[in-house]
Amino acid sequence: MEHPWPTPFGTMPKLDPCDTDSLAEQIQRALPETKVVKSFVTQEQDTVVNPQATGGGDHTMFVAGDDPEAKKTVTALLESYGWSDILDLGPLVTARGMEMYAHMHAAIGMALGMGTPFGVEIVRA
Repeated sequence: MEHPWPTPFGTMPKLDPCDTDSLAEQIQRALPETKVVKSFVTQEQDTVVNPQATGGGDHTMFVAGDDPEAKKTVTALLESYGWSDILDLGPLVTARGMEMYAHMHAAIGMALGMGTPFGVEIVRA
C-alpha cells in the first residue's frame, strides 16, 4: 500500500510495521542469537560515512539495541566515520521511532532540495 505523496523515487510506501513493532525487532526475533543494533537509518547515505558532508556534521546519529557491547561496537564504527554526536536511544524497541522517521526524513530532504518529485523544481521563498 502506498501513500499518495510523491518522492523522487515514486510514491512513499506505507510503513509496515509501524508503532507496534519494528523491522529491527523482527530481525532480532528471527535471529535470537544475533545482537541487533539499529542505526544509520535516519541519515542520507553520503552522510552516514561522512557526517561532514551535510551541515558541517552538525547532526546526531542514533543507536538502539539490547546488547551494550554490540552498541559499543556500532558506536566505535560511527566514530571512525567521524561522528561525534551519537545518542543511544536505549533498547531495541526504540528502533520504532527511527523507522517511523523515514517519512519525515524524506520530506525534509525534498524541502532542502535533495530530491525533486517527478522533475518538479522545489523553490524556497
